[in-house]
Amino acid sequence: MTFTPAGGSPRPVSVRIGEPQLQGDAWVSIVELDGFRGAERLRVVGVDWAQAIELAARTVASECQRTGTLEPPMFPRPPE
Repeated sequence: MTFTPAGGSPRPVSVRIGEPQLQGDAWVSIVELDGFRGAERLRVVGVDWAQAIELAARTVASECQRTGTLEPPMFPRPPE
């Protein structure tokens, strides 16, 4: 993926969304971001595995939209 910070030059970034794991009553997915502001690991919690993945993807989109753009974009998706 390519991240372009506001007023900056495009640079490659790495995004990994881990397989959701059941922990107690919640599903947890680990998001690894490398290249936005350095290396980051974020823990995302959902009520089921599908929500954990969706929230992980939304977290990536939110992290980059605050300071630039991501190609290819993740959210919002065009209507089907």
